[in-house]
Amino acid sequence: MLPVIGEIRPWTDPTVLQLNRLAMHVPMAGFDRRSLDGRWSLELFDSPDAVPAEALEGERPRAATVEVPGNWTIQDLSSPSGEAFVDTPHYTNIQMPFGGPPPRLPERNPTGVYRRPFTVPAGWMQRRAVLHVAGAESVHAVYVNGRFVGYGTDSRLPSEYDVGPFLVPDRNELVIVVVRYSAHSYIEDQDQWWMAGLHRSVWIESRPDVHLADLPVATSFDPLTADGTVDATAMVDFGGAPAPGWSVRATLRNPAGEQVGATIHQPVPHEHARPHGFTGFEVAARWDVASAEAWSAETPRRYSVTAELVDPSGLVAHVETQHVGIRRVEVRGRQLLVNGRPVWIFGVNRHDHHPDRGKAVTVDDMRADLALMRAHNISAVRTSHYPNDDAFYDLCDELGFYLVDESNIESHAYNRSLCDDPRYRAAWVDRGARMVQRDRNHPSVILWSLGNESGYGTNHDALAGWIRRSDPSRPLHYEDAVRAEGWNGGGLAATDVVCPMYPEIDAIREYGEAGVGGRPLIMCEYSHAMGNSNGSLADYWDAITSTPGLQGGFLWEWKDQSLRQRLPDGRVRLAYGGQFGDTPHDGNFVADGLVSADLEPHPAMREVAWVHRPVTVARARGGLRVENRRSFTGLGDLRARWEVLVDGVVARRGTLPVPDVAPHSSATAPLPDLPDGLGKDRDVHVTVLWETRGDTWFARAGHVVAWDQVQIQVGKARHAGGRPTASPADSLVSPQLNLWRAPTDNDGFKLMPDLTQRLRVGGHALRLWREAGLDRRPPEELVGHRVMAERDEHGTTYRHTVDVPESLADLPRIGVCFRLPARFSELRWYGRGPHANYPDRNSSAMLGVWSAGPDESPYLVPQEFGLRTDCRWFEIIDPADREALRIDAVAPRALHFSATHHTPADLYEAATQSELRRRDGLVVCVDAAHRGLGTASCGPDVLPQYRLAAGRHEFAYRVSARTVCSVDSA
Repeated sequence: MLPVIGEIRPWTDPTVLQLNRLAMHVPMAGFDRRSLDGRWSLELFDSPDAVPAEALEGERPRAATVEVPGNWTIQDLSSPSGEAFVDTPHYTNIQMPFGGPPPRLPERNPTGVYRRPFTVPAGWMQRRAVLHVAGAESVHAVYVNGRFVGYGTDSRLPSEYDVGPFLVPDRNELVIVVVRYSAHSYIEDQDQWWMAGLHRSVWIESRPDVHLADLPVATSFDPLTADGTVDATAMVDFGGAPAPGWSVRATLRNPAGEQVGATIHQPVPHEHARPHGFTGFEVAARWDVASAEAWSAETPRRYSVTAELVDPSGLVAHVETQHVGIRRVEVRGRQLLVNGRPVWIFGVNRHDHHPDRGKAVTVDDMRADLALMRAHNISAVRTSHYPNDDAFYDLCDELGFYLVDESNIESHAYNRSLCDDPRYRAAWVDRGARMVQRDRNHPSVILWSLGNESGYGTNHDALAGWIRRSDPSRPLHYEDAVRAEGWNGGGLAATDVVCPMYPEIDAIREYGEAGVGGRPLIMCEYSHAMGNSNGSLADYWDAITSTPGLQGGFLWEWKDQSLRQRLPDGRVRLAYGGQFGDTPHDGNFVADGLVSADLEPHPAMREVAWVHRPVTVARARGGLRVENRRSFTGLGDLRARWEVLVDGVVARRGTLPVPDVAPHSSATAPLPDLPDGLGKDRDVHVTVLWETRGDTWFARAGHVVAWDQVQIQVGKARHAGGRPTASPADSLVSPQLNLWRAPTDNDGFKLMPDLTQRLRVGGHALRLWREAGLDRRPPEELVGHRVMAERDEHGTTYRHTVDVPESLADLPRIGVCFRLPARFSELRWYGRGPHANYPDRNSSAMLGVWSAGPDESPYLVPQEFGLRTDCRWFEIIDPADREALRIDAVAPRALHFSATHHTPADLYEAATQSELRRRDGLVVCVDAAHRGLGTASCGPDVLPQYRLAAGRHEFAYRVSARTVCSVDSA
């Protein structure tokens, strides 16, 4: 059974943070370590009180075998006897998975007894042995050879215990009891799956009796002189009474491995504590570094500090090395500055997640996340909403990412109460303080976050005070402080940046233009990427880049948090909340990533890469204006090439000569020569693409990091090949008026209609559309519609007039649809592409002639997808006989189109991809107007300019047939 202290059962008491846990320190790798990861036995019980004493004493037949690191909620829990304990993942966003109030716990509270044998070398018996538990959800207790060792809380930071006194020679038995829910679950109420288990690594290490217990390193950088300083503090643990004769030898090396300055060798103070002035058994070392190589996300140059603990005989007893960056972070003049320069925050929020391993992510998983981020120009991460494994910080230091390091504090269900609850004050401070003590040496960490969605109260100010005193080198971040007290000077004690969630564009622009306060605005969450989303990203960045005081933000979120699930019939799907039988739940609100759980980018990722691009090109007097958006480096690692497109087809290519462009500066490059003989009726654009010159850690040479298109002239678009034919194929087209689209998640949650109201998020468009009957009534009953068909020997021109009453303002779309046989399976168009794009998410989509097959739904929950905007013409092709149906927009309007194997009704009615009915043929939609996407599942709805107003809408197009020679993109 778990430890009971008098009447206190610690997992039920928020004031009990730990028992016998060692102090936190920076990660140290200089000890002899043995990994305990791998196969463990696990026996589960319905509650901590149900764990019998004998379960801690030896193997039992009811135990299953599971992997550590791992979550038992997604592992096979069958025991050799055939019994299987049932405990599944549970998803909630705000609400707790069980009733309250704090700190009340549910009667059924699954509790796992993990067990594995281990041996240690004989030499370890004379040294200190420390057990490291890197992460356990929710709380855990440690036993060695049947004896209680210690207890720890905070599922996202490591706990360490001195197990030396409990070891025996040869075989030892380790038991870790993990309780799924605890009093501390109320401050771990993040928007993610509730899991359980040992989800990070476990190891045991041997430390000398006298060893380096900690090695914090502080650095500074003077932007005016480019000089830096490095201050290291070696803290010595004597393991008992201090002794004379010990010393520390410290060395600093630069990024090339060359020694900087002198080796510093000093004795370790060993006197007993005095009433005044005692600082512990510490040795300080300081180096002044002239012309320092400063660390930034663009230039992740790391120095190394090595400390050697030398015993009285002159032998080295312990060596530790810390990689650090010389850099300076500050808020000044309404700007967040790194090394004296403002930086754009091209950021995302990232949860630990893997579709098969849940919270048990590997270093390879982390690197894969970061590589795909950087390939899309993402260079900042908020560790939403808890500290990550320390390996993630090492990668960000090495590869170059800015981090907002977030404390594991969220009390969303009790958002305005626990922040002032004295029972939770110690936990508040402990969680943030331990995070700082562990992560303080990482240059990638530029802001400390006090947590997420926990109101704003005295507990936050207590934590803020501790951090400010402990580490004054980094500013603080906390969103709820400005939500509670206002952007203009509110929450100054707790946050040095204005970091709102999902603000409207006008609101952030007004803040910047007002020039009030001294803090920059950096959105901690914006553009909620749930399903087909991320409308108006370019509008956000137009405001950000043109308004002083705005510096970017963190998109929500990086990855869909779906879990792979095998159904009883053998089918496998990616599951969301409620699909494991979990209740209460918040449905597919957990599927809100820019990429799938399998790291497949959603179409919006192209828009992300474009708004984050490191260099921009625009038309300017005398040529092209090239702007370097970087803060520290030029453009020498990139090469630029241009393409002149005439009527969407590349007519000329070349290399753009670009002068050296300093950071945050611009220069003019010549406009490429245009082909001779271009009349005013030709459509002419110049596209400039920037590629990496060499291989990088995230992509091969030639990877496109930026692109822009400038308009030279607009004429009448011409078809680029093929010839008209009198084929009867155009008779297959029988256009029907269409006002409906399968709603996106932003239009309204189709799976859980009550969720919009309960969470107070989500667009209200779906409710209005359904009340009007758009999904079931003939469109002619709703709007006035007239169509004229003009036929000739080569095709038919359709002219539509649609009168929309005021009661139906803000329709999903206005257009027509028709079906084609399955033999039409290739698409070619002159419009924006090549990826799917929408009226408020098409800045990244360049005008050109593109080809592709019909899109398949990329979203976990079926919804509208696959649109291409601003099309002059498009063709649907039968590749067998090269016959194409062609639709030309009749001047002056361009059209939008999509061609998929699903009707809007199919997409609307299906709740999962596996339920989605795939048509044998194609469903083609031709739109004169299409509602934007917005981000209203959690954020602003579609902006007015991307909505469909009431009144008269006129559009025309010509349908014809032709023979084509090729469907290759131009």
